[in-house]
Amino acid sequence: MKSTNPSINTVLILGAGELGLPVLRAMSRQARLHHALNISVLLRPEAARAVSGPHRARRDALTRLGIAVVEGDLQQNSVDELSALLRGFDAVINCSGFVGGAGTQIKITQAALQAGVARYFPWQFGVDYDVVGKGSGQQVWDEQLEVRHLLRAQKATAWVIVSTGIFTSYLFDSGFGVVDAATKTVRALGDWRYAVTLTTPEDIGRLTAAIFFHRPAFRNQVVYIAGDTLTYRELADVMQAHWGVEVNRVLLDNERLQEEVRNHPRDVGAKYRLAFARPDGVAWDKAKTFNARQGIATTTAEQWLAQQCPTSQDG
Repeated sequence: MKSTNPSINTVLILGAGELGLPVLRAMSRQARLHHALNISVLLRPEAARAVSGPHRARRDALTRLGIAVVEGDLQQNSVDELSALLRGFDAVINCSGFVGGAGTQIKITQAALQAGVARYFPWQFGVDYDVVGKGSGQQVWDEQLEVRHLLRAQKATAWVIVSTGIFTSYLFDSGFGVVDAATKTVRALGDWRYAVTLTTPEDIGRLTAAIFFHRPAFRNQVVYIAGDTLTYRELADVMQAHWGVEVNRVLLDNERLQEEVRNHPRDVGAKYRLAFARPDGVAWDKAKTFNARQGIATTTAEQWLAQQCPTSQDG
């Protein structure tokens, strides 16, 4: 039988992308304080074997961090094949994202459970899928809820879900359609009083590592973190201060959002806008989060804007 916390010595992180790299860096820093801990990362064969270009540069950077590379393909490998890969590790942190398509997260979870992994952090770095429930209009969100059902239906593998809200950058991405820098417009989804929680991948990486090593260990529970939580009215005020001009404030009510989805069924942004137009499940009180209780500073929306989108008045 595999050891349980705090005797976890081998950790596999799935993916080295937008979230995987910050998690790898943070876990690597922690590993220096836990000398028995060995960290590995799962990469696709073509990425793991690259002899030049960005894939090779990334692999070299991982090697410098003392991270071993394991080859595998989350999309192409079967549950049995993935289970064989995961079986050699005490803990798995899934940072793969949704790139594998429908069913991939269920497959990975089944593989982790079949492998008897002692501790599993699933790809749940997002909204509160328990509160949102099924029928949000987002198929991947329905699948995320099913992942939770699988984890709760068993007792052999301890699991920890880190709820982060939306990635900070996505809230300001033009494709999401909430903040439009070109026209100095902020659009509220559903109601100006509705809120959204957001966290940067860098903060998620640091906090995931802190949660992983926290004592007493978290077990079979959801841990909430937040870089910021703000209503759409507060977001409009933040953007007005940032841009230094009067902001165009547009309310997209649920009827209009539903119409957009009907008229543009392939528009991912339209589906996300409708899914986020709700009073619960996509935002929580920052004061009650793990990072707030631990006194760990995180990047607010205002701070992110100052760093990533400096205005002339910022210098």
